[in-house]
Amino acid sequence: MDKRQLVATAARRTSLSRSQMREAVDAVFEVIADALACRDTVALSDFGRFSVQDYPGRELSRFGGQGHYTVDSRPIPVFKSSQALRRRLRGDA
Repeated sequence: MDKRQLVATAARRTSLSRSQMREAVDAVFEVIADALACRDTVALSDFGRFSVQDYPGRELSRFGGQGHYTVDSRPIPVFKSSQALRRRLRGDA
């Protein structure tokens, strides 16, 4: 499912039009992205938690064994699903 399909499906389940739903989805994604940029954690009950972890830099070998290159450390977004979501995916709920 891409963003367009997400907006259309969510609009059918609510009283909002597609354009209103697109604005709402964009606003939610923007708030999550802003929170992660500030290193905050976003926890959505019964869905999961978005957070930021530091990816450690390291030195890697080039293919063919000719030299090395360095990958810098950087923050990466991480998603951890909730127990309720995992149960639903397994079909337990």
